[in-house]
Amino acid sequence: MKNYIINSDTLAILPYLNNYSIIYEKKKIKIIRKRPNNIISFNCKLHGSSYEGRLVGTFNLIGTTYKAPISIDDNMVFFPTCSPRLKSCSWINLYNVNTVYFDNITNTSKVNFINDKNLSFNISINILSNQLNRASILDYNIRKNKSLNV
Repeated sequence: MKNYIINSDTLAILPYLNNYSIIYEKKKIKIIRKRPNNIISFNCKLHGSSYEGRLVGTFNLIGTTYKAPISIDDNMVFFPTCSPRLKSCSWINLYNVNTVYFDNITNTSKVNFINDKNLSFNISINILSNQLNRASILDYNIRKNKSLNV
């Protein structure tokens, strides 16, 4: 598969090998020959904006520029696990997250998704929680502005 279209079943997009991504969906796992950031960028363009344009939108709504969450469209907000400049950056779909927690056995932070799938990330639980909170604030502001017809 050359391009991947993010949809409501998309849970997370993780880097795999050098130029691939593993995409976790609610019922499937896909491997795509593109880096996670390229998939995110492609999907921003599908919805009428560039990745850079979405970053400007995030800044205008929540004042964040570093490790900023982005709205792919009005119904999908993704947040990065680290700086998107790093090859190790994964992207998580806010709408499919059930909870985040720290697993003392594996010493990793985990995301539990709405389908009860768990994914581990080698970042602190504080960073993961902060990223989730930023994405939630972005989502709130988008929905608030939409209801005000701004």
